Amino acid sequence: FINKTIFVSIYKSNYWNKSKEFNPISQSYSGPGSIPNSKQTNHLILNLEKFFLNYDIKKILDAPCGDCAWIEGLFKMKIEYTGIDIVNELILKNKNKFQKNQNINFFCEDLIDYNKYNGYDFILLRDFFIHLPIKNIQNILNNLKKSDCKFYAFNNYESITINKEISTGQHRKINLMEKPFDLEKPFLKIQEVKNDNFPDKNIIDNFLYIYKN
Repeated sequence: FINKTIFVSIYKSNYWNKSKEFNPISQSYSGPGSIPNSKQTNHLILNLEKFFLNYDIKKILDAPCGDCAWIEGLFKMKIEYTGIDIVNELILKNKNKFQKNQNINFFCEDLIDYNKYNGYDFILLRDFFIHLPIKNIQNILNNLKKSDCKFYAFNNYESITINKEISTGQHRKINLMEKPFDLEKPFLKIQEVKNDNFPDKNIIDNFLYIYKN
């Protein structure tokens, strides 16, 4: 219940966009890094398309999915997409907008307690761990590793040497190759490119890490 209250409040206040009035053309509820048709998200879509084709990825779980602003660019592929998010209002909007396609489904779930990862070819947790306490991240990673999913992916910041603890909904960069996670090198990594909306922001150390399960 606490997790839901926190993330619903973030959504309602448009917090990731500095609480500005929401503009669906130039913003995403998931923040500036998820704006569609930016250099950053177009680069990511292009690389994920290549990966999906090369490794025969057909069934995808996007967790959390947010408003699907950028990942909608992948819906033209022949994939079975499931998006989950803790904010019910977002899920209802996504269903109304996208679920006319029978290969697209949405569910309202709390990812911290979620454990239905079996059967997916690819599970995307893009920039979710940066908002979670260490224990929650460890639990999610353990559940992913125990599942029969083929690949899972999340963002990682290679310049970070010490992983700070936070409360749910706060923000900090994280490097899961450092303690207490000590993950091995990823199967593949996709570098995030400079964000049009933050041209001076250096994100050279921000990668999408893909792990083979």
